[in-house]
Amino acid sequence: MRVITDDGEVQLWLAATTQDQALDLVLDAIPEGWAVSLIQRQLAAEHVLMLNMVLGEVRRHHVS
Repeated sequence: MRVITDDGEVQLWLAATTQDQALDLVLDAIPEGWAVSLIQRQLAAEHVLMLNMVLGEVRRHHVS
């Protein structure tokens, strides 16, 4: 998910769920007033394994 904060910062958030549930879970995790949009790209299977997320987990992805 692409999240835009109040000050215009763009963040990437990941949700280990279906696309239908992802929006609601990310909206619950971020402050009110931030904007969220779905990125139409799924991660490759090897990247999903490396993230070690559990079903229903939501987290901000820090790009290094």
